[in-house]
Amino acid sequence: MAMKYVMLKLDGGELLPLLFPEFMQHSHIAQSVPATVVSAGRVSLEAGKLIAHSASSSLDVCSREEDSGIIQAYFDGQNVIQQEL
Repeated sequence: MAMKYVMLKLDGGELLPLLFPEFMQHSHIAQSVPATVVSAGRVSLEAGKLIAHSASSSLDVCSREEDSGIIQAYFDGQNVIQQEL
């Protein structure tokens, strides 16, 4: 089952992925946290790995290639907030 996600950049530059169910809108989630939207889309499980893809029409942003690795790191127990390069 796919889920939606929003990748946020916090004031200190840290990246924070938020995953949520399909019935919710990207824009509603993004508005609930005081941070900058970096990317958004959907996350699917493929061959045991989380893959970020697609885009958000409500935020007018796309997923990024590096989002998959950032999200996967949280689920692998490497839940250190990553810095935007």
